[in-house]
Amino acid sequence: MGCDAGFDMVPPLSKGVEDREKWAQFIEEVKNIFASDEKVEFKRNYINFNAGEHPKLPFQGHKFLRFSSKITGSNASATGVEHYIEMVTEMTKKYFRPRVYYWNELYDRHGKYSWTEVNASLDSYEAPPEAEEPTELMTSLTGNDTPKNLEALIFEIKEVPGKGKGLIACVDIPAGTRILCEKPIFTAQARSREELEQLIAMKLRTLTKSSQRQFLSLHNKSPGKYPFSGIFKTNALPCGPDSQIGAVYPTVCLINHSCLPNAHNNWNTSKEHETIHATRPIKKG
Repeated sequence: MGCDAGFDMVPPLSKGVEDREKWAQFIEEVKNIFASDEKVEFKRNYINFNAGEHPKLPFQGHKFLRFSSKITGSNASATGVEHYIEMVTEMTKKYFRPRVYYWNELYDRHGKYSWTEVNASLDSYEAPPEAEEPTELMTSLTGNDTPKNLEALIFEIKEVPGKGKGLIACVDIPAGTRILCEKPIFTAQARSREELEQLIAMKLRTLTKSSQRQFLSLHNKSPGKYPFSGIFKTNALPCGPDSQIGAVYPTVCLINHSCLPNAHNNWNTSKEHETIHATRPIKKG
């Protein structure tokens, strides 16, 4: 049967302005790089790589879930499809690194999406282009230009039985929606509990009363001698996958943990904000 390899976009791109523009830049680079490659065919709605199982890239990024093919067998070897997968993966990382999930069945690493979802995505490439400009409400729901009152539109903060405060969806939220983009209350680097306690105490003195209350209202699973560092260690998220700097947030830190998450967090380096995207549809309530 052969082994597949490729990458998934997790979470999927939205129809928002930022995602659209970045995808357009990415597609333009792909066109330039492969302009003289006879195996790369530029169709009306997508780019087709005539290698392996013909992986494709749509011109509308919100339709895209996966770029993959079988990489074992005579056809894969003869057409060099693995080379194309590696090249496109690296090019995509240039624009969407935190969302590019590379997988390879040779190493028992599998894609994030089911083949039913992927095939539906591929079928959508053949359909006429969808309107790129969403309505004002859908811009709020699926775009990357998040309005300041986004939480008033799609979620509310409520007490969740047995879990404290949490975010509850006020509407059905599509997969790929950017739910939240939030600035940290403050950041701090990893250090001993005593040093961290002193550092946070200093930072708190520089904050507004409102920000102080936001921090102090967060859950602390290790109350005791070091209350500030306890709150920080309970709630802090790293500012990037390899960062030694953590951050706490007034709203992001209220999102409840799940072994089967429906959302994905990511540090936006350019904006210095934490973003939360829905990885699958979230029902109201």
